[in-house]
Amino acid sequence: MRRNRYSIAYFGLSLAALLSWVVMFLAGTDVWHDVGRPDFWHLQGPPYHDLRTFGYAFYLLLIVLSVHTILAARGLRIAPTQDRKTD
Repeated sequence: MRRNRYSIAYFGLSLAALLSWVVMFLAGTDVWHDVGRPDFWHLQGPPYHDLRTFGYAFYLLLIVLSVHTILAARGLRIAPTQDRKTD
């Protein structure tokens, strides 16, 4: 039973992280629209290299969090059957 509790907490934290990413995306979109939609993907200069790196890492984080949430859901589904086998 303890393993199932950990699986639920693991899945809940994964969902919270994914929802936090969505909030950051929505807030960033609002800021981007407010400053006039700068095209930092094609601009040159010191701050724009950092912004591009941030953009790549931000969208890579979505992939990592999505896989993490899927694996947590899979573990939540598998955990009760494993506990019954060991009893």
